[in-house]
Amino acid sequence: MTVEEDQKLKDMQVQIDALRDKVDPKPAKDVTENAENMSVGMRAGTELVGAILGAGLIGYGLDQWLGTKPWLLITLLVLGVGAGFMNVWKTTQNMGSGVGIKKPLK
Repeated sequence: MTVEEDQKLKDMQVQIDALRDKVDPKPAKDVTENAENMSVGMRAGTELVGAILGAGLIGYGLDQWLGTKPWLLITLLVLGVGAGFMNVWKTTQNMGSGVGIKKPLK
């Protein structure tokens, strides 16, 4: 193979790569955004479940200790649900607001 043929092949490869990028652009940004959204979703779910379970276990333990069945369990479960929803709200309101990443409103 001659030097001219090598150069022609390299030029053709550059043209093929340019056309491929036009037809099927690389989804690197979408993958990163999806991973961030999945991370926020997992965090929100964990915050909700953790708040409810934690409050429920504390309420159950206090009911057993103080003999107030089921009032502290119910009260703390309601407070745990409220706290869990508030944590989910706070978590989801900060989506996409990392340094330099905030998207303009449409």
